[in-house]
Amino acid sequence: MVIGVDHVALAAKDSRALAEWYCSVLGMRILFQNDKEPPTYLVGGTMGAVLEIMPDNGTAPAKHQPLDPGIRHIAFRVTDFEAAHAGLQGKVLGLTAPAPAAGGGQIAFFHDLEGNLVQLVSRDSELF
Repeated sequence: MVIGVDHVALAAKDSRALAEWYCSVLGMRILFQNDKEPPTYLVGGTMGAVLEIMPDNGTAPAKHQPLDPGIRHIAFRVTDFEAAHAGLQGKVLGLTAPAPAAGGGQIAFFHDLEGNLVQLVSRDSELF
């Protein structure tokens, strides 16, 4: 029935700034922007990863720990982990040291402009 994940949605305090951050820091590009103010964006990468970045409703976000129930991070695949990790030095908050990935490869975590937890991942081989 399911053929893949279409997108992940992030509700942002400043959707414009967050979309620009994902484009400038992670090399994604804007695929769609609606004509509303504040705008909603679809930003994507070359592998089909798509984020919907939409304006939030103004309430304070709940504080989460990495292993609390629910979605905890967004993982982005890279082909050259060492280069991508080095390229994030000084550009992101909380960049962790490389660690082994479940299923093989390497991972590192960091936070985006609004504090969402993001994972960088490379794979030794395809999982499926």
